Amino acid sequence: MKKGFSLLLSIIFMIIMAFIGVMIMEFNASSSKHATESFLDTKANLALRSATEYAILAIQGHNFNNGNLYKINISYPLFDANVTIHYFLTNCLVGDKNCSKIETKDTNGSVLIYTTVTSKNSNFHIRKVKMTLQNP
Repeated sequence: MKKGFSLLLSIIFMIIMAFIGVMIMEFNASSSKHATESFLDTKANLALRSATEYAILAIQGHNFNNGNLYKINISYPLFDANVTIHYFLTNCLVGDKNCSKIETKDTNGSVLIYTTVTSKNSNFHIRKVKMTLQNP
């Protein structure tokens, strides 16, 4: 009787230890996935900021005698960035949908920069959006 009870007790102990081992493995897998997703989210925020600053730099260096700059597409290794630029000017061209006519000279030349960053990774989809108003 003692041997049978010891065998039953050792089987129950092995089942409990296997269950604890499985729970530890699941916790490690989920924390690793969380670290990866957090890393990609941080990289997306940096790409968003970088694309916005690049758009401001491109606007400042653009020759407006050749027309306005409306779109910028940037490709990073992990992300694609699309920047759309909307102008606030006192002299918009007729039919220009990316320009709003304003009456104040103080804000003439302001731009609204709409930046979107999307991930190229199909397993973990990230989409970040930022709107920036840049005054002259």
